Amino acid sequence: MKILLYSSVFWPSLGGIETITATLAENITRLGHECIVVTETPSNKEEHVSYQVVRKPTFQERLSLTRECSLVHSNGASVAMYPFAKLANKPFIWTHNGYQVSCVDGLGWFNGEPAPMAPAASLSYYLQKKGFIYFLKESFKLAIRRYVAEHVDLNIAATHWVAKRQPLKNQIVAYTPYPITQFKTVKQVFPRKYNFIYVGRLVSEKGLHELIQAFHSLVLISDYKNITLAIVGDGNMREPLKRMVKKLQLTDNIQFLGPKHGVELMEVVSQADIGVVPSAWEEPMGGVSLELLAAGKVLITSEFGGHAECVGDAGLKFKNGDYQSLFEKMKMLVSDKNLCQKLCQNSHKQIEAFDDIKLTERYINIYKQVMSKRKDKISDLEIM
Repeated sequence: MKILLYSSVFWPSLGGIETITATLAENITRLGHECIVVTETPSNKEEHVSYQVVRKPTFQERLSLTRECSLVHSNGASVAMYPFAKLANKPFIWTHNGYQVSCVDGLGWFNGEPAPMAPAASLSYYLQKKGFIYFLKESFKLAIRRYVAEHVDLNIAATHWVAKRQPLKNQIVAYTPYPITQFKTVKQVFPRKYNFIYVGRLVSEKGLHELIQAFHSLVLISDYKNITLAIVGDGNMREPLKRMVKKLQLTDNIQFLGPKHGVELMEVVSQADIGVVPSAWEEPMGGVSLELLAAGKVLITSEFGGHAECVGDAGLKFKNGDYQSLFEKMKMLVSDKNLCQKLCQNSHKQIEAFDDIKLTERYINIYKQVMSKRKDKISDLEIM
């Protein structure tokens, strides 16, 4: 098979979609098939990967690439390759890593607060927030996405949570592969440097305000006045969060380490006991949670969204946006070593379910089934 894997964003841009796409492409070729990644992200760097990357192709190049492939797989929000799949009469599948068919922004989050995640309510919300012209433009784009979702060969929800939030006909659930194997090699460092660690973007929807509030409540208890928290990542909330930490007099307890990747990230993760993924919004997938689980961390995640689904019974959950609930879970873990051990034992089975090669094999089987089904339909048409 030759798979055209489309991702509107890709490396050197950094994010969940980029990581998923690269992992899937690498594993497809490792399993004996060809893969072409088509993206809108430019890059001047030479590619050293096992698959072909085509950046910002022309109309004719897109059509030619589509004709060469066996199937088009759009990973993420964009339907840019759908017309080319139709023109070339190729199967088209769409993985939903967000809520792009349900709401205008695809997130259910706007300006630091939750936004509606149903089409009519979302459009009404943005009409009030951003005006009539924006409403018209986004109504058109949402209508196109919903039309495509109704006519693709297959919709794939990245998690059961996404499938529940975005019910579509002709839809299955298939977890998207994260490269968690490298995190299994993280060596545990004793004594630990950090009691808690957060890894991710520093943006409003990630729940960092609630994390710092919960952490502050814990520090106020005399037994825990010296506990530490490492915040790894960057984003537009970094300076406001630093000011919050200073105001709460937590500068000796909380360290902002900036973005970390590769060996540096592994080193920092190895120095921490407990991972906290405090997303305020409903994350579609739980990539960071899986990475921290694979690294042997005990986890606390928000209750609603993909993180809780990925963690299963290998971590504790708290209500999204409720810092008091988060505080209680943090206190439980720093005070109960037996609970921590039990959660770590549960994590081994959970991680096995998210082995990236096994998940890629599932995708390859899906590709074959979709192609076979399309072939059967064409044969039926020829007979008629």
